[in-house]
Amino acid sequence: MAKSKFTVTRGCLILVAIVLAIPLLILSGVGVQTWLPLREAGESLAELDQSLGVGAAYEPSSSGVIPVERLELFLELRETMVSACGDYDVVQEGFDSVTMLETEETGDLTDVGAVFSDLGSAALAITPYLARFFELRNDALLEASMGLEEYCYIYAIAYHDLLLADSTRREIFSAGDPLSPDASLRLQECLARQLETAPPASVGQLDVELEAMAADSTRLIWQGGIPAAIRENLIPYRVRLDALFCPATAGLEMERDPERAIWLALE
Repeated sequence: MAKSKFTVTRGCLILVAIVLAIPLLILSGVGVQTWLPLREAGESLAELDQSLGVGAAYEPSSSGVIPVERLELFLELRETMVSACGDYDVVQEGFDSVTMLETEETGDLTDVGAVFSDLGSAALAITPYLARFFELRNDALLEASMGLEEYCYIYAIAYHDLLLADSTRREIFSAGDPLSPDASLRLQECLARQLETAPPASVGQLDVELEAMAADSTRLIWQGGIPAAIRENLIPYRVRLDALFCPATAGLEMERDPERAIWLALE
């Protein structure tokens, strides 16, 4: 009888150990899938900064208009990076299922169970997804020899109206703001460099915009309206640009550090 009790107790302990080990193994796997891309992303960005040197600090043209060859290079980058949009579908489905359940007046236990299952899958997928995105972006920038500041400036100008649109899914990563204080400051610094070479007729407009950006830490560059010359320059590229816009990654594109995006996603 004593042997039987010992056997049962040992069996229970083994069962408990297995139950505890499964989530730990899952979390370990998620950690590896997150850490490795993050490491690669950091190495790529450091290599990019080193290769560009002083060129890593972007200075827009005196008019702010984006040169044709840089727009074409930006479009090539977008063709590479838009692939991350499809990867986000699995994550978004989990969050969408919660929203759908909240809008229903009643829901049976099967629905609730399915939602928690979807949400759990989304929670496990979100950090590896973010890490892979930053790895993809930084590798693409390195291959194209385009600095992060230049990419951010072109992205903010090219997708200006879309970033401000209510329909853009950016809330998960940027708390509903057009962009983060860090990204806004980066764009503000680009605008300040433009001011140094701007023609006298544009100085007043640039001064006003710089003051507005200094007063609002999450302001998008030219949030009140892009200058006509810049907008007209983008017209021939509008269809191609819009086709390569990904709402799911809009809150990530201009971030330098993936750690901030991960913490926002987990809040």
